[in-house]
Amino acid sequence: MDYTYLVNKELEESILGAMIMNKDSAIVGLQSLELEDFYIQHKEHRYIFEAMKDLNDDDKDIDVTSLIAQLQQNKTYELIGGVDFLNSLIDKVYILENFEQYIAQLKDFTLLRKLAIECENIVKESTSKEVSSITDFLTKCENNIIDITNRRRISNFQSAGAIASIVGDQIRKSSGDDKVTGLSTGFSVLDKKINGFGNGQMIVLAARPGVGKSALALNMAYNIAQKQRKTIAYFSLEMSNEELMRRLFALASGISQNKITTGFLNQTEKQLLLEYQREISDTNMYFEESPSVTIDDIVIKCQKLKEQRNDLALIIVDHIGIIQEGSKKFKSDQEKISFFARRLKTLSLDLNIPILVVCHINREVDKNKGKSRIPELSELRGSGEIENSADKVLLMYRESYYKSQGVDVASKKGFGDELSDDNNPFPKSDNDDSRGQKVDILIAKNRQGPTGKVPLLFFLATGRFAVPTEEVGAALDQLDH
Repeated sequence: MDYTYLVNKELEESILGAMIMNKDSAIVGLQSLELEDFYIQHKEHRYIFEAMKDLNDDDKDIDVTSLIAQLQQNKTYELIGGVDFLNSLIDKVYILENFEQYIAQLKDFTLLRKLAIECENIVKESTSKEVSSITDFLTKCENNIIDITNRRRISNFQSAGAIASIVGDQIRKSSGDDKVTGLSTGFSVLDKKINGFGNGQMIVLAARPGVGKSALALNMAYNIAQKQRKTIAYFSLEMSNEELMRRLFALASGISQNKITTGFLNQTEKQLLLEYQREISDTNMYFEESPSVTIDDIVIKCQKLKEQRNDLALIIVDHIGIIQEGSKKFKSDQEKISFFARRLKTLSLDLNIPILVVCHINREVDKNKGKSRIPELSELRGSGEIENSADKVLLMYRESYYKSQGVDVASKKGFGDELSDDNNPFPKSDNDDSRGQKVDILIAKNRQGPTGKVPLLFFLATGRFAVPTEEVGAALDQLDH
């Protein structure tokens, strides 16, 4: 392979010269560089860098005299060309103020060489034998390349002063009003409690099947995409894109999902749906419906979308239990989900955006039908690592769902305090969708704020969630106290 354009000998010489001349440059160079950053055929450069590391390990200053002694000890002094070569390095030093920039440039050459070698290996592997699984092979290739390119993004330590300056500026600019610093969910009562979805956070939304967690995730996605004009990546692993879009048409327009699905629509409703089609089309929502998607697929697709759309604001995975293993095999379902949770948390930090992960509650919660089934943090499926990785955990409880399942939902103190038929401000009948059903969002974990309970209204026919009116909210507050 021709490395003509993947090597910069003069840059290597200038950096080594600066490290000999200046103590601060030597410290920065030894902290930032590796032996591989000096091209393998430039052996004299590698010998000098190794001698510098030896001196630093022994707490000795780096200068021409100490280098000569160390090179002689390493038996490489004559191999570099002696003191004349060391002096020639000093003569090639540019302005010292640009030193960190030179370091970054040299590491970019290392990156290019690694990429070139990896590409050459890909060609060799794909042409020397038959590829048994193209999907696994491509995933492996992409992961290897991502691992190489991610090295360029590693940042240095930040001093306490630098970080304090950033946070102090944020504090001074804060208004002290009800505005949230994170990404608004579109539900003010929830945002006030959790301060929205923060960058780098993994938020878990969990409930039993049928309670409405996918509907709430879709509501949040639409609120962010439509009202805040942000880009959303939505992995729908249970529903097709078409089914998800019918739900989106329903919650946006207020026309029931049943009407949209069956086509029993009058002319006015058809015209209204056409208007909302334009509104939905104007959002930057991207959907992935593949039921065979792997965790590597999610990571790679999101990294690519982030490169294409710098305003990517939220990733939604619905749900974590359906993500496929891919080439990596796991001993148990819990081990698999734990691995997925860690990868998704890492992805949220790498991309510096929140990830909303939809999760099931264990079926164990339905076994005891003699008490109110208020979900608990310990009942998350694969709860250990999900609970550890999550910054926020939101559990959903809808009394009418459990009633329809024949569960005794007798009042229980705590998160799930419920209303009796006599004082319930919501309609008794599941078929009466004019005012919605109460759904409690139980904030079971919140690293940067309080836990507690937030009531929302869920309109089953349209799949829409809303904040209760002041009148209903006041009635709920009075009952909760």
